[in-house]
Amino acid sequence: MPLAVYIVLFIFGLVFGSFFNVLIYRLPLDQSVVFPPSRCPKCRAFIRWYDNIPLVSWVLLGAKCRECKTAISIRYPMVELCGGLILAGVPLLGHTVGYTRVMPSQITVWHDVIAVAVVSVLFIMLVIDFDHQIIPDQLSIAMLALGWMGVFVLHPGFSPGWLSSIIGMFVLSLFFFIFALLLGGFGMGDVKLAVGMGALLGWEVLIVAAMLSFFVGGVVAIVYALYLLSKKKLRSGIPIPFGPYLAVATFISLFWGHRILSWYMGFFMPK
Repeated sequence: MPLAVYIVLFIFGLVFGSFFNVLIYRLPLDQSVVFPPSRCPKCRAFIRWYDNIPLVSWVLLGAKCRECKTAISIRYPMVELCGGLILAGVPLLGHTVGYTRVMPSQITVWHDVIAVAVVSVLFIMLVIDFDHQIIPDQLSIAMLALGWMGVFVLHPGFSPGWLSSIIGMFVLSLFFFIFALLLGGFGMGDVKLAVGMGALLGWEVLIVAAMLSFFVGGVVAIVYALYLLSKKKLRSGIPIPFGPYLAVATFISLFWGHRILSWYMGFFMPK
């Protein structure tokens, strides 16, 4: 696609990023994402439209609420920026390297639309789970719906077919469920998210995503433990959400999952 298209997508993505902030704030509180309009969490003053322009308003306001002068976290414009990068970057990456099971020459606008929606859900879920150690059901349902939309709309799809997706819905989620019942460590949010991941990727690439999530989670846990040890704050029982690692692994698998699987299976093929 021409560069101008990606620029337009980035600008529209900033607007989506502003809505991401609403979802990230309100979903964990089980509040409506439509009403009331956005307002300052400190003084409760409604935010005017010209104070809600992505990136721009934060700079013009000096990172402070117009009414009460309370500091506005830099995370708000960063989330808006991520929205722009997702809307423009996902199609760019897809048309460069392809999606799992889909070569660049096979990509349609529906591949890009579903991929952008999937990455958006993963990003919102990552931030919420990192903050609150929960994965809202709305996001798990959205992932499941997008997974099955891909099965029936995309040709070729990220999943090889409906049977692979049905199996995928239970492979990882059942493992998480049994593990959670017997030993703990996983929440029901992880179980529900794994159902949608399986529908989206099919069971073969889902296994790749599962292995990646454990690898990424292990690396981050070790680094975090070493950091806490250096600060003499390391103790048992520190909660570490697993959803962000599932999100990162699903993102990687969405683009390179089938290639990683083929590379791994190559070790077992006769030379």
